[in-house]
Amino acid sequence: MNPMSKRLFVLLLIVILFLTGCGKTGNNEPPELTNPEEKLEETMPSTENEADPNEEDRDILSEGEDESTQPNKEESENESEEETIFEVKESKYFTGWKELTLKDYSYTTEDWESYSFRENSPLIGYKLHFPGNWELEFTVFYNEKGEKVAELYPPIMMTSGQKLLENWEISSDCELISKDDIQVGELEGVRIVARAYPHSGDIAVWYPHTYYLTDGQKVFAMSFYALELDERNQKEFDNIVESFEFID
Repeated sequence: MNPMSKRLFVLLLIVILFLTGCGKTGNNEPPELTNPEEKLEETMPSTENEADPNEEDRDILSEGEDESTQPNKEESENESEEETIFEVKESKYFTGWKELTLKDYSYTTEDWESYSFRENSPLIGYKLHFPGNWELEFTVFYNEKGEKVAELYPPIMMTSGQKLLENWEISSDCELISKDDIQVGELEGVRIVARAYPHSGDIAVWYPHTYYLTDGQKVFAMSFYALELDERNQKEFDNIVESFEFID
C-alpha cells in the first residue's frame, strides 16, 4: 500500500469512529438530564412540621432564666424581714443630738447578767437619741475626751412567763444605792444605781446607772458610767432613756 493510500485509510477510520461513538460503558444512550431544583429538593431535608432547634434552645434558656432570674417573693420578704440595721444620724427632734436606729437579733437571759443567743431568734428594733458630742463604736459610747460613758446591752426577748429582772441580784463587786420603777410612754422599766469597785485601773470607785425598759416581752437595757453621783448626770441619763422607742 502506497503512502497516499495509508493516509486515506487512517482518515476514513477516524471519521467512522467519530460517527459511531466510543463510550466506556457500552451504553450509548445519552445521559438522563435532571432538573437542578428537583435534585436540590431531594437532597435537602424536609423542614415541614419540624421545630426550629434554635427556637427550642431559646425556649430552654427562657425557662432556665425564668427559674433562676425571677426572684423568689417569699425569700425576698424573709430577707427584708431579717435585715439588721445600725445607723447613726443627726437627730430631728433634739437639737445638737444624734439618733441611733438599731435592729438586731435578740438574746435571752435568766439572771440578767449573762445573755445567750439562740438560733432563729427574732429581731428587735429601736431608736435612741444621745448627745451630739458622744461617739458610738459598736455598743460603747465615748465622750469628747474619749472616755467611756455608756454601753448598750444586747436586745433581750423574755421567755413565756418571765418577768423583768426576775432572779436579778446585785453583783458582789457592787453596792446597791437605789432601784426605782420608771415609765417611758407605755413602756415600764427599772433604773438601778450602784457603787462599783473596779479590781484594776486608776479608778477606785464609779457609779453605773443601768436602765431596763420593756413592753412585756421585748427588753431594752443600757448602762451609763459616772465617776460621781451628780444630779445633772442623772438628768441627762434620764433624758436619753426617755427618747427611746421600739420600732417594727
